[in-house]
Amino acid sequence: MRKPKRVQIIAYVNPATHNRITTHAERTGMSVSRVVERVLESGSYPDNSIDRAVLQLLDINADQARLGNLLLKGINETANGQIVHQMRQLLDEIRLTQTHLKTRVLELKP
Repeated sequence: MRKPKRVQIIAYVNPATHNRITTHAERTGMSVSRVVERVLESGSYPDNSIDRAVLQLLDINADQARLGNLLLKGINETANGQIVHQMRQLLDEIRLTQTHLKTRVLELKP
């Protein structure tokens, strides 16, 4: 599928405005063109910090899932009842943390 054609616009702004736009573009990892487009579309500077936070929370959730799987494997391979009980408690705490993470992600997403 072809991308829609883009048209170049030449605009003159004062140095302070130019500095704000380029600084924001560098900070957010966007192109200057995309920043200007988003400002015009939304009326404010785009903020992708929420997107970064969501991705970090999802990474933590994935780490928690891997840890939980290792604990399950340990539970299945361990004969000591005391250790199994402690591992099950850890597994329950991991699952609770994952639930909290998923709730936070849903709160962050618009």
